[in-house]
Amino acid sequence: DFPIPAHSRHSFNLSDYVTDWDVSTRVTASDEVICERAMYGNGRTWAHDSIGVTSPANEWYLAEGCTQGGMETWVLVQNPGNTQVTVDLTFMTSSGQQAGPQDFPIPAHSRHSFNLSDYVTDWDVSTKVTSDGGQVICERAMYGNGRTWAHDSIGYTP
Repeated sequence: DFPIPAHSRHSFNLSDYVTDWDVSTRVTASDEVICERAMYGNGRTWAHDSIGVTSPANEWYLAEGCTQGGMETWVLVQNPGNTQVTVDLTFMTSSGQQAGPQDFPIPAHSRHSFNLSDYVTDWDVSTKVTSDGGQVICERAMYGNGRTWAHDSIGYTP
């Protein structure tokens, strides 16, 4: 019930409300709103930002990623539903498709961050996420040069 006047905006610092490594947020409003999520790290030497997703889906495609040359690529999967889901990750690499984690459980109302370098080493990595048992929300975050820069993108649902 936080009031936001018409034609204005408000920024919420999530660390005022929760302390965790994996945090996703659901925003509900009595009227239409536009939401985005901004992250800052390493003394604000890097930042990235993403628009909010309007609805979950069973299939997501996340473009661009890299796990070589000091690059970090993360796939973030949120389960907004009331029951546990399982997800499969498939990587599209320069040498072809590779299976990632399969039947990975994500409890209701939680999320998991997958560090792609735990599964694949390649200059070119895109990811497909499919869910069973419910729909999920996905995004891809990248960091480079010792985390002096960052980039983020929501996924595409067909």
